[in-house]
Amino acid sequence: MKILIPLKQVPDSTVRVSVAPDGKSIKAEGITWSISPYDEYAIEMALERKDADPSTVVALVTVGPARSRDALRQALAMGCDEAQVVIVDEPVPPLAVARALAKVIEQTKPDLVLCGKQASDDDQGFIGPALAEVLGWPHVATITKAVPGDGSVELWREVEGGHEVWTARLPALATVHKSEKEPRYPSLPGIMKAKKKEILERPFAALGIDTSGPMLEVLSMEPPPARGGGKILKDGDLNQVAEQLAILLRDEAKVL
Repeated sequence: MKILIPLKQVPDSTVRVSVAPDGKSIKAEGITWSISPYDEYAIEMALERKDADPSTVVALVTVGPARSRDALRQALAMGCDEAQVVIVDEPVPPLAVARALAKVIEQTKPDLVLCGKQASDDDQGFIGPALAEVLGWPHVATITKAVPGDGSVELWREVEGGHEVWTARLPALATVHKSEKEPRYPSLPGIMKAKKKEILERPFAALGIDTSGPMLEVLSMEPPPARGGGKILKDGDLNQVAEQLAILLRDEAKVL
């Protein structure tokens, strides 16, 4: 079985970002970049299958700037087998990204495509469903488990009070909410092997993708307001403190 994971490189969740002078983007200088967290869960789900069946091939693809190679190298160090990057330096419409990924998938012919349910930078959740539509493949959203069978795959979704289990004919696509295990860390041997693996590169323009279509427009960005300091109520007896707390919750916090 061949599993392909489209991934996205995003600012690391531990980094404090700041707004660029144009007021519509973030400052890229000094930012640590990493794999989008839900994409990491998709990688882990694929690698769990590879652990169970070593003949499984786990491939990666990303559409983005040249620095996206670092995210692919990280995923290769986790245990993935092959990777390629479609290099594009300027933003393109999300539908064009889905079409570019579809071109790669038509060439690599995976049995199963696993996408993170949404990227952590824009939270759109658009690429997975759009990619399935472009390919004409069955699609199940926000899965937590995948169990391949004979020409099909069982896809598990968490719902209130239990699970839904969907069966899809292969090839199929699913977006991953979380896998049953937390994403593994790259091992030292994995890092050394990843350094030697070739990452196929191609320019976005070489795919002949139509880049027309709606584009998300950011009107403005601003940091969240600074949080005020806390208050310690210690004057008076228990009843007086409770009365002060109720007044503050009503008049300042506006929660009562």
